[in-house]
Amino acid sequence: MKPASKPLRITVYQDVLCSWCYLADLRLETLKHEFGDIIRWRVRPYPLRVQDKRPTEKELRGLSAEVERARQEPEPVARQLTTELWRGGDAPRSSIPALMALEAARLQGPTARAQLARMMQHAALEQGINVTRTDVIFELASRVGLDMGPFSAAYHSDDTRKLILDEHELASSRGVRGVPTLVIAGRWMVCGLREVSEYREHILSCLGKLYTPRPGSSERVVH
Repeated sequence: MKPASKPLRITVYQDVLCSWCYLADLRLETLKHEFGDIIRWRVRPYPLRVQDKRPTEKELRGLSAEVERARQEPEPVARQLTTELWRGGDAPRSSIPALMALEAARLQGPTARAQLARMMQHAALEQGINVTRTDVIFELASRVGLDMGPFSAAYHSDDTRKLILDEHELASSRGVRGVPTLVIAGRWMVCGLREVSEYREHILSCLGKLYTPRPGSSERVVH
């Protein structure tokens, strides 16, 4: 495809503990290669568990059921998803520490952030490891090859936690209620896991609307 006059911006809100986000990442990767420079992707944190408290038994059952539903998706990796994270006795209290680690890694480049995110997803969703624990976070960051001094400073910074909370508040004010959620060009929102073909259809439709606007049109979903 030939690039448009400027890249289409797509923000992807996600939580590293979410099975649906894991599968969405795989599907969107196909479109990243397909669309190339036409689209500028931006991944932002949206913690599903903000408060630091142990999940109730009802919440644990619900979280496990979500994983079981995700296991029914057609990707081979879906069968590797496990409920052990939520049923193994060391369930995450909040997803904020893991998301803080990803923001700390981002300071060393988008590739560093992406590598840590994928390693966290494998550990949490396929092995049932609580990746919100500081010891686990630092072990995974070391395996990725991050510069641990700057990473540690950023991870422990109050500014990093504030960034996550501010991002959550801003996204919620714009209508984000769960993950994965795509916000396309700041105007159109696609919520939940979709087929690759449906993501593609939404993106092509938004490209058409963005670069060939209808006279007098004021269509806008995100505000």
